[in-house]
Amino acid sequence: MGAPHGALLLEYRPMDQTIVDRLLIQELVNRTASLLDAEKLDDWLSLFDEDSAYELTAYSPEIRKWMTWWKSDRQALAKQLKDLGQHVRDPATRRRVVGAPLIDLDGNGAHAVSSFAIYRTMSDGQSSLYMVGRYEDDLVKKSSAWFYKLHRVVADTRLLDSFTHVPL
Repeated sequence: MGAPHGALLLEYRPMDQTIVDRLLIQELVNRTASLLDAEKLDDWLSLFDEDSAYELTAYSPEIRKWMTWWKSDRQALAKQLKDLGQHVRDPATRRRVVGAPLIDLDGNGAHAVSSFAIYRTMSDGQSSLYMVGRYEDDLVKKSSAWFYKLHRVVADTRLLDSFTHVPL
């Protein structure tokens, strides 16, 4: 029996794997921001492949070269995060707003670039823009999940009121 005239026929079509991978990578980028906002650093670190790194860089026009402010492999990063409580910390909260990533897929690898803005809110409730830049991520797919091989923060903002020991 056919559908009534004008009725919409819906049929199931499996989603293209490219679309699924792009959505999973976008979810990874969004989850990264959410976990850092909540300072759930162990959960954030679980998004990294065993053989991966975190890097924070900025270009200095004054000296005409790239500066690396922070570079750690996963093992060193885990130790630094464990020791975080021993540092004097800026008590302000930070919230990240991240744009949709531009994603290049290549089999079980990918590269994603996302613009971001981080806002800093003081204990008195006053908020201000803290940093802007982009994330340049090299990713690897393992067991249908995506992980960071390199999570690089490229900061446009180079003058900060207060630096943080928490990854950006």
